[in-house]
Amino acid sequence: MTAWIILLVIIVIVLLVSLDLYMGKKYFSTHAFERSFDQTSGDATFYHDGEPLFDQLLTDIQQASSSIHMMFFIVKNDKIGQRVLQALKAKAEQGVSVFLLTDRLGSYPFDQTSIQMLEKSGIRFYFLNKPRFPFFIYRLNMRNHRKITVIDGKIGYIGGFNIGDEYVGKNGRFGIWKDYHLRMTGQVVADLQHVFLNDLYRSSGIQQLQYEVFPALEPGTLQCTTRATAGFSLEALFLHDIQQAKQHITICTPYFIPSAPLLTALLEARKRGVTVDIILPMKADHPLVKEAGFHYLKDLIAAGCVVYRFYKGFYHAKAILIDHSRCMISTANFDKRSLFFNEEVDVAIDDPAFTAHVEEKIREHMAVSERLTEEEYKKRPLLMRPIEWIGALFSYFL
Repeated sequence: MTAWIILLVIIVIVLLVSLDLYMGKKYFSTHAFERSFDQTSGDATFYHDGEPLFDQLLTDIQQASSSIHMMFFIVKNDKIGQRVLQALKAKAEQGVSVFLLTDRLGSYPFDQTSIQMLEKSGIRFYFLNKPRFPFFIYRLNMRNHRKITVIDGKIGYIGGFNIGDEYVGKNGRFGIWKDYHLRMTGQVVADLQHVFLNDLYRSSGIQQLQYEVFPALEPGTLQCTTRATAGFSLEALFLHDIQQAKQHITICTPYFIPSAPLLTALLEARKRGVTVDIILPMKADHPLVKEAGFHYLKDLIAAGCVVYRFYKGFYHAKAILIDHSRCMISTANFDKRSLFFNEEVDVAIDDPAFTAHVEEKIREHMAVSERLTEEEYKKRPLLMRPIEWIGALFSYFL
C-alpha cells in the first residue's frame, strides 16, 4: 500500500509540474518581451579576455556624467565585483543616476546587507525574474540571462561575461576564462537601451526616467541588428541564420544542446557543402551539460562537422559566424535553456572585416583546443553513455 501511495504522489507531482510548465509557456507566449530591432549602425570593440574588458568598463563608469544602466545575470560580491560596485557607488554619490539589475537566481548569494549598502549610496537595485506564483516552476526556469550596460545613453556593452573573479581568470578551478563581449557606440546603443528599460519596467514598474536616456547618436561604420528573445523566437532566428549559410558556419558555445530542428539544419548545411566548425569547452561548469552535449555530436561528426574542445581554461563564449561576413555576439548559449526559457539578447553585425577580426581570435582559441574525431568519440568510456542519455532526457532544464 505504501508503494502505491508513493507512486500516486509522484504521478500527482509530475502532473502538477507539467501543468505549470504548459500554462506558464502559454501565458508568457503573449507576455514575454521579444523584439528584433530594425538594422541600424554602430561601431564595436571586440573583447575576448576579462581584464581589458573590465578595465575599459570601469573607465567608462568613472567618466559617466548622467546615467549608468547595468544588467547582468551574475554579479558576485568578490574582488572584481567589489571594484565594479564601488565604482557604481562613487558615481551614484556624485549624482549620476545608477540602476543595477541582476537575475534573482543567477545572483542568489547577493545578500540584503550588500543591497542596502548600494541603495544607501543612491543606486537603484532590482532583482529580475523572482520566482513566484502563478507558474512557479516555469518562472523558476525563465532566467534573465541578458548582460547589458548602457552609459550616458552613448556607450553600450553586450556579451557573455558576467561580473565575478572567474571571468578574469582568478578561479583556480577553471583557470583562463575565454568569453566574447562587445563595447558599442553609435545608433545601435539606443536598441540596447530599449531592452534595458523594458526589463527595468517589468522588475520595478518604472515606466520612464527623469532624465534623457536617448541622446542623439551618430551613425557608425558597422551594420548592426539587436535581437531580444525570451524563449520563443530564438530557435527561429538561429534556424534562419544557419539556413542562409552558403560557405561556412562557426558556432561558439559553452553548452551544445540543440533542438531537433537546429540539429537537422546543421546536417542539411553539411549536405549542401557548408563547412561547420563548433568550439566547446573541455571542462564542464554544470552537471550533465557536457554529457548531454555528447548525445548530439555523433551525427554531426559523422557528417563532417569539426568539433573543437578548448582545454586551456574554460570556454564560455557565445557567438555564431556565417559565411565570414556575419557575426553574432550573444548572451545565449546554443542549448535548449537559452532557446526555450531564458531571456537573451544578441547583436548581429554584418561586416566582413569585423567578422574576420572575430574569426581570427576564434581560430587562436581553436589552436589550443583538441579536435574531437569520430574515433575519439567512439572511445569515450562506456559508463559515460547512460549519463549522456540522462542528460539528453533532462536537456531542457540543464
